[in-house]
Amino acid sequence: MEGKYWGIGIDGTGLHTFCDKHCEHCLRRVYTNRETGEKTVLYMHHVLEAKLVVGDMIFSIASEFIENEPENVSKQDCELKAFYRLAKKIKQIFKRLPICILGNSLYACEKVFSLCEEYKWKYICRFKEGRIKTISSEFQAIKVLEQSRHQHQAFC
Repeated sequence: MEGKYWGIGIDGTGLHTFCDKHCEHCLRRVYTNRETGEKTVLYMHHVLEAKLVVGDMIFSIASEFIENEPENVSKQDCELKAFYRLAKKIKQIFKRLPICILGNSLYACEKVFSLCEEYKWKYICRFKEGRIKTISSEFQAIKVLEQSRHQHQAFC
């Protein structure tokens, strides 16, 4: 980033967990006991945070709640959907700030990359085996080439 871009870390976090439904916006997660097959439902509230990283300091600059809208949703809200809403907010608030999005492997996908390019943002995402299969296979191929190159140099 060489001082040209401002790093903004993006990550979701849980705020509250309940055994009973707290409100119509609660997310729900079903856990199954492997031994008994018994299902337990937990209700929760999560938020996606954007943090400006400046040296050893971190400042919260924007938040987006991850929550369900109507009662009967076929698919729940999620961290990735919340990212698109949060990115739009950040772009509106910091129109000309040169940003580099810092994210975990969840954000390593074409839609996030395309949005960052549209906003003229840079991005750094953690690589996790299996997230983007083409990158994983390319990475493995490069490792093999590097190893063979080092072996070849050792013999020369």
